[in-house]
Amino acid sequence: MAKVGFYKRYLYIIDRLKTVPSDFSELHKYVMQRLENDDLDDKFEFSIRTFDRDKKDIFDLFGILIQYNRKDKVYYIDEEIEDPSVSRMVEAFSIHQALKEGDKISTSIYLESRKASGTNLISGILYAIQNNFQITFTHTKFWDMEITQRTVKPIAIKESQHRWYLIAQDNKDGSIKNFGFDRISDLRISDTKFKPVVFDVEKAYKHAFGVETYAPEQKMVLEFSWQQGNYIKSFPLHSSQKIITDTQEKLVIQLLLHPTNDFTMELMRFGAEVKVIEPEVLRNTIKDRVANMIKLYK
Repeated sequence: MAKVGFYKRYLYIIDRLKTVPSDFSELHKYVMQRLENDDLDDKFEFSIRTFDRDKKDIFDLFGILIQYNRKDKVYYIDEEIEDPSVSRMVEAFSIHQALKEGDKISTSIYLESRKASGTNLISGILYAIQNNFQITFTHTKFWDMEITQRTVKPIAIKESQHRWYLIAQDNKDGSIKNFGFDRISDLRISDTKFKPVVFDVEKAYKHAFGVETYAPEQKMVLEFSWQQGNYIKSFPLHSSQKIITDTQEKLVIQLLLHPTNDFTMELMRFGAEVKVIEPEVLRNTIKDRVANMIKLYK
């Protein structure tokens, strides 16, 4: 089987056992049906010996441990996939396979027509990061349309709110900054090498909603209507989210975040379905913005 076939088999195994514990015969039937539906032009083999090798490969590649329940005689994946990149890859693979059906699903799946620009830069920027090449580009600030030429040492790529950002050290002042892909043009990868920049991206953005961290993180307490609270529980605003009160009247949560404009804008999106309990400065910011909105409609 070609390499693509191996990866498809791995991901079909993960897809099955992540949701439905199965004995080998059930797993074999599921995997073989999925492979046979793919246009791989190849012969398929999936024996118990093959599965034993696959379990090791899946753990080595993705860090996912497939276990066996001797009592129920089923294989299973016991824990949630912690690595976001692995979880996203499995999700993307499932969607990709569904979309391959082409005309068959044209009236069943409707994709969001709005999409972020600049995603074509991912491959080139990733190459520069992995090989420690400096990059140059033209950057346009949307707020005041200021256009500047930048030379930076790329560190990482970060996704936020369906937009992509380059985290890099600006050669101009040595500061670590973020640059939206949709504001980058004329990207050039130079042959100038640099020593890797020591910067803990995960730690730096741990309490960020988006990519802005200009204000110190603070405890925030928010009260949602019970209707909106159901959505907030199913799709938390942030990884720091903790439930304080959950009743038939309201949901109160606590967050630890940088109180930036991005987060204020997110709260405005909920309108009267959310009330800021604390901090007081955020309450006042929301009040001021609501007052300004009212003025627009007088």
